Amino acid sequence: MSDGLKQRIAGALVLGALGLIILPVLFDFADPLKVDRSSKLPPAPEIKAEQVVKAERPTGVPEKSLLSSIFDVEKSQPVDDNSEKNYGLNSSDLPNAWVVQVSSFAQKSAAEEFMNRLRKQKFKAFIKSAMVKNKTRYRVYVGPKIDKRRALKDKSDIDAAFKTDSIVLQYIP
Repeated sequence: MSDGLKQRIAGALVLGALGLIILPVLFDFADPLKVDRSSKLPPAPEIKAEQVVKAERPTGVPEKSLLSSIFDVEKSQPVDDNSEKNYGLNSSDLPNAWVVQVSSFAQKSAAEEFMNRLRKQKFKAFIKSAMVKNKTRYRVYVGPKIDKRRALKDKSDIDAAFKTDSIVLQYIP
């Protein structure tokens, strides 16, 4: 055997050995569909249920909400456009609230019908009864609004749509 042939065979053996060592490192011949089912997460902690005690109203707190008085339309009165701020807090640290008195009716059924017409136009309407000259009147209101500009916009929209002359009222404690 010639010397060159021996070198070629030795080189082929060295390359084959290197291929057997390096090929498994470069390529992963493991099953790609095999899922690792071992978990490295710790077990769930033991959770103890706690009893929650229901909160009780302190003795010094009144039962009636302070905010309910802001929407009392019985104490509402007309306001001049330049006399009050458009928004903010009043002297009692409650938000200024505005309602639009749209109409007043002698019959409750007529007031309810008009309220439903307003609601169909997406206005938040409600009815309050009031004594006027010893007669019960049913007033239809829209609101309340925290921003006077929104109440004035509702007033103009309602006046145009229903041919009324509504007024904007503010609650003053």
